[in-house]
Amino acid sequence: MTRKSELDELGPWSEIKLEIIREYAQAYSKILSAQTAPDLVHIYIDAFAGAGVHVSRTTGRFVRGSPLNALLIGPPFREYHLIDLKREKVASLRKITSDRQDVKLYEGDCNTILLNHVFPKVKYEDYRRGLCLLDPYGLQLNWGVIETAGRMRSLEIFLNFPIADINRNALLRDPDAAKDEHVKRMNGYWGDEFLERRRLFEEATSVR
Repeated sequence: MTRKSELDELGPWSEIKLEIIREYAQAYSKILSAQTAPDLVHIYIDAFAGAGVHVSRTTGRFVRGSPLNALLIGPPFREYHLIDLKREKVASLRKITSDRQDVKLYEGDCNTILLNHVFPKVKYEDYRRGLCLLDPYGLQLNWGVIETAGRMRSLEIFLNFPIADINRNALLRDPDAAKDEHVKRMNGYWGDEFLERRRLFEEATSVR
């Protein structure tokens, strides 16, 4: 078992978020499992899966993460694809899921893994459907992932905006104060020149 000191701490709102995701995934799996198409397969995808468990900042107790919640859902998903960039978190997931033949673990950048290895397994014409959780730690998600998912017609995405990272590093009162690296990350997440459009909007609204 991973030590508490090695796990991410969760605030109250994050615990509420996990419960919302669990209830949504439960309903999704129930609905898809009830479909009459014999070849229909529904899968669960977690792009920032973490270690599988967290620690409550409020109580100090262990809290099940989104992948562990999904694994306990019944009726179950047919497949689970869990991704994380950090080796130690994938190692924790490997221990938790060692007896599950329906789980596939990936270590690396989810932007590449989703597009090259996971999304091709959820093709509409193959009667495969998926629920994809995109809950980044910060601005690590690229717009191309969201755009591709939208075009596939076979995926539902549950997207969480990393507001803390955005407000702290990119969406500053003075757009020119944002560092180039953060502007690049924001544009990659947003899909276009977000801060440039913001400047144009502010200039337009200031001329009256």
